[in-house]
Amino acid sequence: MKNKLLSLTAMLLAFTILFTGCFGGGTRPLGWSGVTPDGDNLYFVTRDGTLFSIDAGNGNTVWQNALEKAQGAYGSPLVIDGTVFVAGYSGKVFALNTAGTLKWVYPTDNKLPSAVVSGLAYSDGLIYYGSDDGNIYALNAASGQKEWQFETGDKVWATPVVADGVLYVGSFDNSFYALSADDGQELWSFDAQGVFTSAARIVGDTVVVGSLDRQLYALDKNTGAELWSFTGERWFWTAPVVLDGKVYAPNTDGTIYVIDLASGSLDKQYEMTAPVSSTPVVVGDKLVVAAQDGVISLIALSTGTVSVLTELDTTVRAPLATQGDIVFVHSQTNETIYALNVATGAQIWLHSVQ
Repeated sequence: MKNKLLSLTAMLLAFTILFTGCFGGGTRPLGWSGVTPDGDNLYFVTRDGTLFSIDAGNGNTVWQNALEKAQGAYGSPLVIDGTVFVAGYSGKVFALNTAGTLKWVYPTDNKLPSAVVSGLAYSDGLIYYGSDDGNIYALNAASGQKEWQFETGDKVWATPVVADGVLYVGSFDNSFYALSADDGQELWSFDAQGVFTSAARIVGDTVVVGSLDRQLYALDKNTGAELWSFTGERWFWTAPVVLDGKVYAPNTDGTIYVIDLASGSLDKQYEMTAPVSSTPVVVGDKLVVAAQDGVISLIALSTGTVSVLTELDTTVRAPLATQGDIVFVHSQTNETIYALNVATGAQIWLHSVQ
């Protein structure tokens, strides 16, 4: 309980700093960029805005590129067809080839745009992201030219999701939007009582998304009509995992709620050691969960048994990533990547930038 309270207090402070825009003046963006596997390499961004490519097998550095004026990153890198895309906290968006050479930057002038906390999404040649200026942007992935923008009523931190030609994203104006991915035309919107910070999950005709109003919502994918909502103790800060008709929803109260996708009823819940703001991953028949206090837990999906994989002596807020039996954990606190074998519990390697 002590760890839950301390971690939640730290998160509230970080959220307050971000929410009030109190960056600059020597305060470094916290960042919660995760690791992105692609082939033999992993990609991640440090708090100072350096993009690293490291060997997934041994953690050795392949190359690094200090992205000019990136000022860190909150969204994980996105790798599409040999191009690595990064949205810097400064508002600059970068495209590099997988050898580390810069291809383009948006915008091209020296004036920094509004901050970007959102991650990136890709579909049919376009890159999408949200901005603190309240807009959703679509860029041409090949050239970096802006194709369209859509204005919401407040900041956009949530990472967009694209499915079947529709872009889904929530805003700080308490609304969740469905837009045409081609031209940004609004198709429908849903009003909640709190802001959205996490990406949605699209399963069949259902959109599942959490809000800081303590609700997890299931919406009709085509109309935005509410199908059900589930109330947690605190915030649904990060995206859930949806598998086999169950929604595994992390909450900053330190609980993983397991909710029936069809009915919205609570099936069971698992208590972690601290608030969970990192998106879990599934490895085999196990859900891998990182609590903010660095305790990495495994939930056996078939039996519900919970075990501790390892306890990292650091804070974990970034989403987890996986490749085979390996789960990758990025801690911005000590700028270290951990590679952990879920099957054996062994730490394969760690890569420390400091």
